[in-house]
Amino acid sequence: MNVELGGGTLGLEDFVDDFYELDGFADTSYFETLERHGIDTSEGIDSCDIDHGDIDLIRACITWCVRGDRFCDGLLAAQARSGFLDRCLSRLKELDEG
Repeated sequence: MNVELGGGTLGLEDFVDDFYELDGFADTSYFETLERHGIDTSEGIDSCDIDHGDIDLIRACITWCVRGDRFCDGLLAAQARSGFLDRCLSRLKELDEG
């Protein structure tokens, strides 16, 4: 499974490696951050308003996807297939450029 970002593709294993190499990017309190944004993680996070999310929400969502895959094999790939991960990365890019 690959993730498309900025016209290129990145394998999910490479994505996870890069995620952990970005010192300070992972939200170590992502459950609290999601809760603060009104997200009920018991049903997943697909209902998140990513298009209007701030950097904290986007970091928490990406962290939730990556960390969740450690406990539920295939979660990250499912989030990539559904387009959720791509929407997170696109919003992150928007915030970075803004």
